[in-house]
Amino acid sequence: MFRCPSVVGSWPVLVGRLDAAGVPASWGAVEPALSGLASVEDLSSWVAPDVDRDRVDAVLGALVRLAAADGGDDPDAVLVLLHLLSDGARSLAARLRDLADDVLLLVVGELTVQIRSFPWRRRTRAYAANLLLDTRAALLRELCPGRGRRRVVREVLVDPLDQRAVAGLLDRAVAAPGEDASELAEMLVWAARTGVAPVEDLVLLAELAHPHPPAVLDRGDRHGHAVVGERGTQGDVARRLQICERTLRRRRDRALAALSAASESYLQAVA
Repeated sequence: MFRCPSVVGSWPVLVGRLDAAGVPASWGAVEPALSGLASVEDLSSWVAPDVDRDRVDAVLGALVRLAAADGGDDPDAVLVLLHLLSDGARSLAARLRDLADDVLLLVVGELTVQIRSFPWRRRTRAYAANLLLDTRAALLRELCPGRGRRRVVREVLVDPLDQRAVAGLLDRAVAAPGEDASELAEMLVWAARTGVAPVEDLVLLAELAHPHPPAVLDRGDRHGHAVVGERGTQGDVARRLQICERTLRRRRDRALAALSAASESYLQAVA
């Protein structure tokens, strides 16, 4: 919960007001995941880190539906969600602290917008991760709109077995955070660092996933290192890697399957 009441108000005062108005019972009557809620204070233990993730997701989803403008349109549910997501908001603000002096207030303001506009009919899981990632992307679009306009990098040697180097390459080879496919970009970097899939397959996937990245892996030099070159078609990528398109598709599918299998771990890592 936010300790400073100047951010979104006092949590104890909010709990007292909502409990006195009988809000827990009314929310429980509308949302089954909140049935049995005796006090709004109980929600802090219902979404604690040691609680089953599916249970946490059900509780947060119920609050999102109550808070969304096209759902329950309940401003008190928005305030409760902001407090429940306070750890994630503070963590996000810390990562963006170089972009503005009052970045926590910006994060909370944008998080409010994302809660109110969340497409809860279409996106029905991983609410905390989705809200925080959407908030991050929106703030980066606003605060550094030109971040993705990098020049093409040529003749950069990268050892395809060096995960740190490849992670840095992926940061350049995919769309910048805040632009289209930024969530995939973050997942690819995470996957490279955690060994979810072969790093060379992840870089191949980064090439294929984005129409106009500023730099991609080219075919290896005579020492077996990868070289950065200009983006081409699927056939061009296959030729640069000196593989046939069938092999390229097989490696692509293998990487996608690995990412899909690790999706829950990724969402927990960024939540």
